[in-house]
Amino acid sequence: MHPVVLSVMRPVLAALVVTAATAPVLSRQVQPPAHQVGHPDRTPRIPAVPPGALRVVGVAWHKGRAAICAEEPGSTVEPGRHPSARTRVWVRDGTTTRQVALGPGACDPAWSPDGGRLAVVTPDGLWVLSADLRRTTHLVDVRHADGPPGGFEQRVLSRPAWAPDAAALAFLASNGRTTWVEVVDVRTGARTYVSDPETYEFAWEADSRFLRLGSRVVPLP
Repeated sequence: MHPVVLSVMRPVLAALVVTAATAPVLSRQVQPPAHQVGHPDRTPRIPAVPPGALRVVGVAWHKGRAAICAEEPGSTVEPGRHPSARTRVWVRDGTTTRQVALGPGACDPAWSPDGGRLAVVTPDGLWVLSADLRRTTHLVDVRHADGPPGGFEQRVLSRPAWAPDAAALAFLASNGRTTWVEVVDVRTGARTYVSDPETYEFAWEADSRFLRLGSRVVPLP
């Protein structure tokens, strides 16, 4: 081939190679992430707003079953000194939608790994419900002044997450001045671990004996 033709084609070929190499990356970037809370399935959709609600705040999935936190009309919920949005939790299974009977302010649903139980945060603490919603356990009651030393009373709980073996629940707690992580035994509600203040994120390791706090992994009692 003539040298002039080669010199013209080299930039074109280079551009085609770059385009082919970057195309898969660009296609991955535009895929919408799944809307998830707690231990849901990778279900990339947001369910319809439950009847009477205004908007979906969060949803936890388990094998096509959705636990939905949605905001409803009305004033904010003000338990003590910590006002919260007027939310409730619904469970949708196929075409059936049922409201969880925990009152306004309920949110942050999280299915247990096997889908047999549902954890829900309310202004008065943390509840665990059976999958059929007939049995409820008030696992952590924040109305009791039983916080750990250092002024951790008047807790507001959020983001519960089940341990992989479902024997414990971890969640964020806040008193308006700082935030920390607590872990409780699912059978008794006993607090088994409290992190240092100013801890804002956590994740369970594959082994339920360890919890990741930011870049640190801590062993649990």
